Amino acid sequence: MDKSNRIAQAYGYIVCLVAVIVMLISLTAILNALFERANPLQANGYGSALSSFEAYKATRLTVDGTRTDTVSEAALRQRYDALVADRIVTTRYRTGRTLMTHGILLLVAIGLFAFHWRWVRRLNGAAGSAG
Repeated sequence: MDKSNRIAQAYGYIVCLVAVIVMLISLTAILNALFERANPLQANGYGSALSSFEAYKATRLTVDGTRTDTVSEAALRQRYDALVADRIVTTRYRTGRTLMTHGILLLVAIGLFAFHWRWVRRLNGAAGSAG
């Protein structure tokens, strides 16, 4: 086997390895986005607890247990509902963007892997029949 054939094989195997790594990273991101999309109120990266109205009220207390403001229960419920709606919309947008970008990246990585894997196998077949 000549040197250029070994370099070509090394290149092909390296591209396949990088494609597998990209596939694993993309799959992880897709799975995380699917979990966040299914449960937007438990999604990470937000300030206040919105899993329930009681949790939201609890996060509005100061360290010593007194209320930070004197908002009525009805007004507090309206704020909570608005924050929940905002969190759902924001999470749906963010996870949709993640699903699209990592989905495309996954398809490109699969294509690169398939092309280079077949190419390396043809190189190995040609080297085996020439030798």
